[in-house]
Amino acid sequence: MTEFPLSFSNRFHLLGDLNSENKIFQTKRHLELSGNEILDLTNSNPTKLGLEFPPSALSHIFSNLDISHYEPIAEGLESTRLSIVSEYEKRGIQIQKSDLVLTASTSEAYSYIFKLFTNPGDEVLTPNPGYPLFSFLIGLENLKEVHYPLVEDSETGNWIYSAETITNCISTKTKLIILVSPANPTGSRTTAKFWKDWEELGIKIPILLDEVFVGYEFKGENHSIPDSPNFPLLICNGFSKLLALPGFKLGWILNRSPEFFRPEIQKKLGFIADTYLSVNSLVQLATPELLPWKSMIQNRIRTRIMRNLTTCNLFLDDIQKIKNKPVVEAGWYFLFELDMDIKDEDMVLDILTKTNVFFHPGSWYGFSHNRCFLVISLISEEETLRQGLEAFQSYLK
Repeated sequence: MTEFPLSFSNRFHLLGDLNSENKIFQTKRHLELSGNEILDLTNSNPTKLGLEFPPSALSHIFSNLDISHYEPIAEGLESTRLSIVSEYEKRGIQIQKSDLVLTASTSEAYSYIFKLFTNPGDEVLTPNPGYPLFSFLIGLENLKEVHYPLVEDSETGNWIYSAETITNCISTKTKLIILVSPANPTGSRTTAKFWKDWEELGIKIPILLDEVFVGYEFKGENHSIPDSPNFPLLICNGFSKLLALPGFKLGWILNRSPEFFRPEIQKKLGFIADTYLSVNSLVQLATPELLPWKSMIQNRIRTRIMRNLTTCNLFLDDIQKIKNKPVVEAGWYFLFELDMDIKDEDMVLDILTKTNVFFHPGSWYGFSHNRCFLVISLISEEETLRQGLEAFQSYLK
């Protein structure tokens, strides 16, 4: 048989070298294979950290489902969407079941919205610092990611959305703007003031608002969504953070767009969803029984976050080499800046090698390579976090 070169999609060129593993992960894997216990302070999977949904409750809920019939409804089962409507009503947000489209995850929701508004080569604006997954989601659609900077508050060290700053990054190729509130890892929020500033600018470019961390706000101004936006607005959320059920793969898109645009947007989203029909019936049928557990699940997670936040503040207050420790107002992450002339990746690698403690370097989230930011998960197991920070303290002495 004659061999011939296999041709792959050009979209993979936008994603870089998929076969390479950076030196930090290589070192971590080598240490683990050598029998070393790594104190991983970056784990944010609640099912691995003692914050999982009660297994006995799951068994009971699913054992009572009638799964003998399949209803291929593109937007999702009516009972599921009505349960989600009820959750928004508890937040004082009035929506209709016809405003919702269910997806298998928030990542899939992103892909639906990309298909809805963009063509290959178009630009999508994302926050920086921000979540590195955006690059892959955008690249796989043959789109171009363009960062807009968050504004660093000189007094608090927090990172803030600025309507004017985002506007300055818009070009003729910009077809979608992504906002995450509360944001990962900065905790930035789309406040009522931000939306007022945005609407006054009169920009009609569609916005994707990711609110998967809503409910994890602790101080400062609350996360907000506009009541009657004058631009297309699609809101994404799901069970991953809401119920600590990342493996159950249920997300949704809430169409909050102006009445003039809403029906056509909903029609086209329904067509995309009908093409894939990716949301499984089991999780849809279970949703009315799962959602009442939200308060208990989120209270457990918030309690863990607040305890760990206290631990971080106590430890880091004693470290003179801390340059900047922003006040954590929302989200699952704690970040701080070291007053050291070293690249963050080099610092993380050195800490890992000498102490077996694993941080994330801030540059992985878009912080400047010229500043030494480290990122910690605030839902880490409490003893792991304490031991890791003690080792980190000793390392810095």
